[in-house]
Amino acid sequence: MGGLAPLLMSLVSVDVSATVSRLRRNTVLYVIAALFVLTAYGAAVAAFAVYLATMMSIAAALGIVAVLALAFALIVFSVVLLKNKADERRRREQASTSRALMITAALSALPILMKSRPLAAATILGGITLFAMRAMGGNPDDPAQPDA
Repeated sequence: MGGLAPLLMSLVSVDVSATVSRLRRNTVLYVIAALFVLTAYGAAVAAFAVYLATMMSIAAALGIVAVLALAFALIVFSVVLLKNKADERRRREQASTSRALMITAALSALPILMKSRPLAAATILGGITLFAMRAMGGNPDDPAQPDA
């Protein structure tokens, strides 16, 4: 077994170095592509502003471009807010489902716990601690609460 461990470690290190190299290369190429996409976007906005300026005053054309950009930004923000609310609702539903499963599992294990005095004492102590935390306003299931 002594000869197998170094061989496995060398295979893992080769794969990791190749993955890191590929990730670095892809990151550089995506950054360059993103730069060209942003340049094309800026040129398209400028071309649209120049086109509008041929039909109306320059100030009005730039105002229309600004209002359109603000409208698109508000649409994107509203979509993000709606998606976040849906994710939060889904997370709450999953938490309530998992909580119900944990309660069911605890109730099914209760007869086994009650046969052993140390386990019964630990269970009772854990329950008292949970009720005390909830009475003091703490929610141990809430990951958003900072640890004190």
